[in-house]
Amino acid sequence: MEGLQGEQQIARITLAARLEYVPAVMGFVREACLKLGLDNREAGRFELVLEEACVNVLEHAFDPGEQGTFDVIVIRRPGQVVVAVEDQGLPFDFRKFEAESESSLGVILMKAFADEVRFLNLGRQGKRVELAKNLPYRDIEAYVSEAERDSVQDLPPVSPDMEVTVRPMQPEDSVSLARCVYRCYGYTYPMDYIYYPDRLREMLESGLLLAYVAINPQGDVIGHIALRKHSPEVHVGDGGQAVVDPRYRGHGFLGKLIISFAEYARQRGIYGAYSEAVTVHPFSQKAGLAMGAFETGVLMGFIPASLSFKKIKEAAEQRHSAMLLYTSGGNEPERDIYPPFHHEAMIKNIYSKGKLRRNIVSALNVKSHEELPGNARVDVSVNAEVGQAFLQVKQPGEDLVDLVKFRLREICLRHIDCIYIDLPFSLPAAQMFVAPLEMLGFFFAGIIPEMAEGDILRLQYLNNVDLSGENPAVASDFGAELLDYVRRAGKHAG
Repeated sequence: MEGLQGEQQIARITLAARLEYVPAVMGFVREACLKLGLDNREAGRFELVLEEACVNVLEHAFDPGEQGTFDVIVIRRPGQVVVAVEDQGLPFDFRKFEAESESSLGVILMKAFADEVRFLNLGRQGKRVELAKNLPYRDIEAYVSEAERDSVQDLPPVSPDMEVTVRPMQPEDSVSLARCVYRCYGYTYPMDYIYYPDRLREMLESGLLLAYVAINPQGDVIGHIALRKHSPEVHVGDGGQAVVDPRYRGHGFLGKLIISFAEYARQRGIYGAYSEAVTVHPFSQKAGLAMGAFETGVLMGFIPASLSFKKIKEAAEQRHSAMLLYTSGGNEPERDIYPPFHHEAMIKNIYSKGKLRRNIVSALNVKSHEELPGNARVDVSVNAEVGQAFLQVKQPGEDLVDLVKFRLREICLRHIDCIYIDLPFSLPAAQMFVAPLEMLGFFFAGIIPEMAEGDILRLQYLNNVDLSGENPAVASDFGAELLDYVRRAGKHAG
């Protein structure tokens, strides 16, 4: 599997598919994790779950007597240690696990402790399970004085005549940005990585984060706007990350910061930015719309009842929904889109609002279902801490619905609240599976342009999530129309 930019492979150990070799590699992985910065407890937990994953491969990836091999990989990614198990044995047979035992994903979720778990289908290259753990970096309290801690959210305004410079953020700005956010908002800012300067620095250096900052004459960061990418090579990212020191609000530099950053991002091949704006209030939606964003969907229950950052003391009593927004950079390629017939009108309306160059191809012109390969490829990513799982369809196949049904059951049994499945609009056959997936309980969430080498249609599934007390606030008439459409779709799911 080709590595991500900015990651370092520490070791790849190839083992004969025999149980007696597993303890040796477990010991090596434990020591490697300790060297990379994990403590004894976390390294030990990695060791235990690795054993389960290896045994799972030995039991299910090879025929009896087969002289196979599998790999255990230790990787250092920006801010993370990753341990992966990869094999080129028998293709994943979910039907076998339904009757007999749990798959490797099910075992890992049962013992969930990682910050992220991924199951990747590599096609002819086999399959891979990844466990990712965030490194325990020092947070911003290590960089601020007692006086600064006492002054959180109690700062006097600054004269509007003060000169402010905007420029691309550099790795050495990480501490200053974290101090700015901490002084202004304490620990209430939802992007928790911003409180860890070393992690923030690695994200910038690896290309996972593009950012612009505003600097005062003393060289302090007093404004920030950024786009976070899932991997360095993608053309879109999460753009919901803007900070302005309250002392400087109304000084007029935010507009300059936004314009400069937009051009900076375009020069680096960014097509646009998506964001999930809260619906507890309409203000973040209004800010996005004012910057040229448009609504593309609603993620019901997307915001967890308690934020993932441990030092936040005040938490919501229930999960809350989020409005999907997309801001176009105006340089997206023209694409053919294959929407399902029953959602075509709403999808056309969304694209019309965004003025994207899309050719809507009728479902009547899609080729026969019989031309699909027998096996689907679906990657799975789970973040147990925030109760979210994402299924990304890499290749539709005849068994897609059955495979998703199996994965859905696995994830629901682990009490993951919100499950999302992303279908590629650029593949004509994908639209054929929307209605069958909706029969499993999935329903329309929205679209995200350029999310995966083209646009995706996102469906969502709520695992016994009670949103009866929610009263979402929306910022526009079209947002209200989308919310009503998604709610009606949810009532008819399953």
